[in-house]
Amino acid sequence: MKIFRHLFIPLIAIALIVSGCSKSEESGKHEHEVVKQDGYWTCTMHPQVHMDKPGSCPICGMDLIKKVADEKLEAVNDKDMANMVTLSGKKQVLANVSTVVVKKENLQEQVTAYSYLDFVENYRKTISARFNGRIEKLLVDKTGDYIKKGQPLFEIYSPDLVQAQNEYLIALNNSSNSNSLLKASKKKLEIFGLTSDQIQTLEKTREINLTLTYFSPFSGTVIEKKVQEGVYVNEGTAIYDVAELSTLWNIAEVYENNLSNVKVGSPVKLHLRAYPGEEFNGRVTFIYPVVNSQTRTVKVRSEFASLGSKLKPQMYGETIFNSAGGQGLLVPTDAVIIAGKRTVVWAKAGDGMFEARTVQIGNRFGDKYQILSGLNEGDEIAATGGFLIDSESQLKTGMPTGHQHGGTTQPPKKKSSDGMEGMKM
Repeated sequence: MKIFRHLFIPLIAIALIVSGCSKSEESGKHEHEVVKQDGYWTCTMHPQVHMDKPGSCPICGMDLIKKVADEKLEAVNDKDMANMVTLSGKKQVLANVSTVVVKKENLQEQVTAYSYLDFVENYRKTISARFNGRIEKLLVDKTGDYIKKGQPLFEIYSPDLVQAQNEYLIALNNSSNSNSLLKASKKKLEIFGLTSDQIQTLEKTREINLTLTYFSPFSGTVIEKKVQEGVYVNEGTAIYDVAELSTLWNIAEVYENNLSNVKVGSPVKLHLRAYPGEEFNGRVTFIYPVVNSQTRTVKVRSEFASLGSKLKPQMYGETIFNSAGGQGLLVPTDAVIIAGKRTVVWAKAGDGMFEARTVQIGNRFGDKYQILSGLNEGDEIAATGGFLIDSESQLKTGMPTGHQHGGTTQPPKKKSSDGMEGMKM
C-alpha cells in the first residue's frame, strides 16, 4: 500500500505537468492565430516598423496603418511570390488600377518646332530701271497690288532711250548699213526693255517716242513700291519689289538632338496662330547645313501652298514633323516606373496578382514608351495604378519573413528598454 502511494503521487505530478504544457502550446497557437488574423500596424514611410496595436511611428510620428496578411499571398510558395503583389478587387478599385494588353504598334515619333512663314527666295524679284531717266507716271502705284506679266507699270522719259530709237531708225533708213548694225541697234532697244510690239510699232510709224511704257516681265505681288512719280532714277535703281505668293516657305527651328527625325521629302503639318484649330500640310524641301551656335538649332525649310493668300509671309506657327520607325512594343508612360536605375512594369500574373517586370525602355512616342526587353506581345500590364502597386510591393518587402512568404509569424516582442512596445526593427 505504501509502495502504491509512493508511485501514485509522481504519476499525478507528471500528468499535471503534461496538461500544463499542452495548454501552454494551445495558448501559444491561439495567440499566433490572433496575431496572424489581426496582422500588425506599420508606417507607410518606414515599413520596417511593426507594432501590435495602433499608434504613432516612433521614427517620423505619422499615424500607423493596419496591415493584414493576404490569404492568397500565403498560399503561394516563397519563390513565386518574390516579385509579386496580390490586390483584391476592392483594392484595385481604390488604387484605380486598369490594365492593357501589350501589342506592337507603328513607331511614329513626333517633333514639334516653332516656325514662321517667309517668301520663296527664287519667287522674289526686283524691277529696276535699265537706263537713266525720270518717272513720268506710275501706272501701278500701291504696295500690295497684284501685277500680271505684260501689265504696264510706269512711263519713263530718258535721253538714252530717245538716242537708241534714233539709231535704230537710221539703221532702218540707210540700206547701205550692214545687217549686223541693224541687229545691234535692235538689241539695244530690247535691253532697254522695249517689247516686240513696241519695236514693230517704231518700224511702222518711224516716229521716236519721248517716253517709254515699261511692261512687267513677270507676275507677282508688289511687296514694296520704292519710287514716286517725277523722281529721277539711274540705271539699276530699284522701282518695285515683287514676289509670287502662291507658294511660301515655312522655316522651323529644330533642336539638333531631334534632327535625326527630320528627313527631306517627309510630310509635315503646320498649325498657325492666325487659324486656331486648322491644320495645313506641306513637305520638307531643305535642311540648312549650319547649326546655330547659340540656340543649338537647325533651320528646316518646308513648302506650303498659300491657299489664295490665306497663308501670308511672317505668320508664326508650330510645325510638326512625324517620322516612321517601323513597329515595336509600346506601353503607356504611366505604366513605366522609373526610379534611378530601376525601371519596372507591373504585369498581371493571375487573378488579382501582379508581377514586377524589369524592362528596358527606348524612345518616347507621344504618351507611350517603346519596350526593348522585359515584356512580350500579349502580356497584360497595369496601365494605371502602377505606382500604388509598387508602394504595396515596398511595404511587403519591409515585412518580416513570415508575412512576406506566408510562414509562421512570431509574436510581438515585449516592451523594450526605451518604452516602445512591440516594435520590430
